[in-house]
Amino acid sequence: MEKIKELINLLLADFELENEDDMWTALQQAIDNPKEYLVENEAEWLLEADPEGAIQFAVSNEIGEFMITGDKIDEIHELIVDELDGALPPYPYEKKLNAADYIEWVSAELKAEFPELELIEIGDSYADTIQLMLVYGEDVPRIKELCEDLNIRCKKADEILKL
Repeated sequence: MEKIKELINLLLADFELENEDDMWTALQQAIDNPKEYLVENEAEWLLEADPEGAIQFAVSNEIGEFMITGDKIDEIHELIVDELDGALPPYPYEKKLNAADYIEWVSAELKAEFPELELIEIGDSYADTIQLMLVYGEDVPRIKELCEDLNIRCKKADEILKL
């Protein structure tokens, strides 16, 4: 549980958590009784689809409101812009970017405006959506290490959507 707490604290460094105790209780349940947690969260299908994915699902589920999640890159861009209080340029429709090109473009924009931040992909949405978070760049190596230890998918911007 300590690694999960450290991971979430790094991911949500600038957010104020309401009902933090409830979140820790739910995550402890996911550790102690993953089947019960998945059933209570209407994700029992995961028991067959990804039996080792309960913790990954639980972390994403519990911090989902803080994630940048979408299936269209222009929607994702709007969420990033909102999170940064409008401090990035509008989505560049004229560039006709695919998802990988967009990640590269927005990462460059972030580096110019917010050099302390980095965009990462975290967890598996188990759907056709991408789950991103803006985190402090200095924390990314530890976030990746914790994710690896916890079997949670995590990619830096330059790794997202690259095959």
